[in-house]
Amino acid sequence: MPATNEQVQQYVNSRVRPRCEQFRALYNSCKDDIASIADVYANLNDNPDWVDARTDGPAHLLTPNDVLAWNAFIDAFTALIEGPSASEWPIVIQGCVRPVNATVGF
Repeated sequence: MPATNEQVQQYVNSRVRPRCEQFRALYNSCKDDIASIADVYANLNDNPDWVDARTDGPAHLLTPNDVLAWNAFIDAFTALIEGPSASEWPIVIQGCVRPVNATVGF
């Protein structure tokens, strides 16, 4: 049995719109990360002797290769949105209700 219009509205309000806002926020954050990584990227490629000095006991201290892999991942993520899926991206943006700087519940 198909959903009622009320059920569709509830799904859109509770799942579609929040996810649109999360994807927008994640995309914008990744674009900012990409725009600011140039000097870090150069250091990790030219002189990969950086050591993660975090002292609060994370499960895994990151390595230079981990940071480079992170960069490759966010490049791929943004390319996915900007590539063949770009035709659907305006729909995602249209699904957003709150402004860009609003908290989206990550």
